[in-house]
Amino acid sequence: MNFKIDTMKIKTLIIALLCPIFMLAQPPISKKKMEQIESQKIAFISTELDLTPEEAQVFWPVYNQYSNELKTLRDNRLKGSKKLNKNLSNIADAELEKILDDMIDRFANMKMQEVKVKKKYHIEFKKVLSIQQVALLYKSERKFKGELLKRLKQGKGENHKRKR
Repeated sequence: MNFKIDTMKIKTLIIALLCPIFMLAQPPISKKKMEQIESQKIAFISTELDLTPEEAQVFWPVYNQYSNELKTLRDNRLKGSKKLNKNLSNIADAELEKILDDMIDRFANMKMQEVKVKKKYHIEFKKVLSIQQVALLYKSERKFKGELLKRLKQGKGENHKRKR
């Protein structure tokens, strides 16, 4: 068999493998800060979806289960990437190759599990929300992440200016 190597796929895989390492290099976010972000996310999504009290009462337990399952998967993915925090020059090539191969397998498996969770809860969301609200939910999640990233970038820029 003759395989063509798709450089875009290779670049994407390398970036995906390195992202957890870069994330681990960042100072950890405090539990209090994470709770504040979560509260802001809940308020943001509630506003965007314009849920009635009855809808909110049914929707939020389902959404919280969904978020918890995804968080568990992401936490496990980050734990698996800690092996590369060692000084790479002290690791034999064969051992490094095994670590990378295992990491790719774990990453692929976790991505498949993440897709399963998203499919499962897509069905659940359709049971408790209208299809318009489901679409708004996904859009709101992306919008909130974008806003959060923008704020983080602005905050880092301000911190950088203060240090000078």
